[in-house]
Amino acid sequence: MTETMARPQPRDRYAATSGRVQLTGVQALARLPIDQHRRDLANGRCVGTLISGYEGSPLAGYDQELGRLKQLLDANDVTFVPGLNEEAAATAIQGSQLACTLPGATRDGVLGIWYGKAPGLDRATDALRHGNLMGSHPRGGALVLVGDDPAAKSSTLPCASDSALADLNIPYLYPADGQDVLDLGRHAIELSRASGLWVGLKIVTAVADGSSTVDLAADRPAPRIPPGAGTHAPTARLLHPTLGQLERGMEHRLRLAREYARLNRLNRVVGRGQDDVLGVVAAGHTWLDVLAALRRLGIGEADLEGSRVRLLRVAMPWPLEEATVREFADGLEEILVVEEKRSFLEAAIRNALYGGPAQPAVIGKRDADGSELLPAYGELDADAITGPLRHRMTARGIAASAVPAAADGRVTLPLVSRVPYFCSGCPHNSSTKPLPGTLVGAGIGCHALVLMMDESQAGAVTGLSQMGGEGMQWIGMAPFLDRDHFVQNIGDGTFDHSGSLAIRAAVAAGANMTYKLLYNSAVAMTGGQRPASGMTVPQIVGVLLAELPDGVRGYENVKIRSVESYHQAMAELRAQLDELPDPP
Repeated sequence: MTETMARPQPRDRYAATSGRVQLTGVQALARLPIDQHRRDLANGRCVGTLISGYEGSPLAGYDQELGRLKQLLDANDVTFVPGLNEEAAATAIQGSQLACTLPGATRDGVLGIWYGKAPGLDRATDALRHGNLMGSHPRGGALVLVGDDPAAKSSTLPCASDSALADLNIPYLYPADGQDVLDLGRHAIELSRASGLWVGLKIVTAVADGSSTVDLAADRPAPRIPPGAGTHAPTARLLHPTLGQLERGMEHRLRLAREYARLNRLNRVVGRGQDDVLGVVAAGHTWLDVLAALRRLGIGEADLEGSRVRLLRVAMPWPLEEATVREFADGLEEILVVEEKRSFLEAAIRNALYGGPAQPAVIGKRDADGSELLPAYGELDADAITGPLRHRMTARGIAASAVPAAADGRVTLPLVSRVPYFCSGCPHNSSTKPLPGTLVGAGIGCHALVLMMDESQAGAVTGLSQMGGEGMQWIGMAPFLDRDHFVQNIGDGTFDHSGSLAIRAAVAAGANMTYKLLYNSAVAMTGGQRPASGMTVPQIVGVLLAELPDGVRGYENVKIRSVESYHQAMAELRAQLDELPDPP
């Protein structure tokens, strides 16, 4: 009689402490603080965790996964507080690092984890800059989880966070898959504690949504800490002379980060051979695409040593640890840097080698003759990498297999093109239709779909702002047009996040415009989460009434109990507004 093996349960992906489990990148990020709490307990430390951020692809499901794990998070001293917006969340994480510097602290340290997409990083820059200069606690640590969307699949603009993180002096690691999320996540926490810096994890869609088996071995990895690390004391006293001391100390903290990368071999040379002439550099998920492209060209990982091609896998692109780069470049004639968007890593490789004994040609975005080689737009995958890689291999006398276009087994099916549209029953579906000829502003959220809709349904869409800037373009247009009115759509999730400030700005500027606040009680484009404040229609109306200019009174205590009473109250309000004298 054969024994039937029990099927793994979904909870096993978090409860198991050894063996292998299947995880998406988002699930690995959810597991990361639980694993860290277990490690800290094993080391005799009482460390809590605070997670706060704002939803957005490719991390759109992170907060939902954390919400499903509340019981497990509570058991592992993890507090999850969704942020009203990104900078509010970043400031909360700053507080987590200061908590254990004060009398009455109940933990040895607090691990702070901020999450958001690349535009959220832009928005929270000032808060993150303050937090990183103050520093992370040596028994806590601060992580910055950034979702990058280089192809603008779920963003108004293509976005990559490399340069922004470097400008903030935030070292960052770039995982390639779920296993990397756990391994590099552990390194990021230890690096933050050792250096006193906030440390980033760059997460692209293929990693967040991808699924793979991961090894839960307790000793994977075993971080090595540089001498003299773990001494930074976070402080909120950003005034002279403390400010000058912190600025001078930043260079020391960055040197510790580079030394941590060297000791732990975060960046690794792969496939060294005596006759190598071409080196290829890649980081994160792009590394996997480079390996796939090489296989198409007849070079598997086992064939590298005799192929005359040498690889550098970069797990920490910034600050780049230069000793490993020089070791990698020794004896090469050319280095090809494969990366998405701008030539960030390419410039760092070139700077690391300039003036040194090994100075091979470094190319990436541009070929040796100056023509485009690897595009600085969209996403890079194995299809996009194979051609340029074959071209540079051929130029260096390295034979490459000719792989038929269909060799990867893909089948292209004819698809019917359909313009995205509002869901049936949603207020956007009926409330966004304006009078003919109306100027309409789009914005972040579902109502951005009006950009692709017929003008008779959506109006003359003019302007697309960042989140929280909805309608502000009209302040700049109005003085120079013979029109006197503008309509701006705004969702309740955006209003909750920062759109209320746009309305306040319109009132302050005396702008003649109508806001259509479309309420569906959900941040619908990132998973249907409830807005952080959870305000009802009556509560939102109360906030709007508080923004009224002087001369409009009597509605401070309006109680909205139904749609009918809401329309009645608004009709009375419009009548009062019509009776106000024109501004001088």
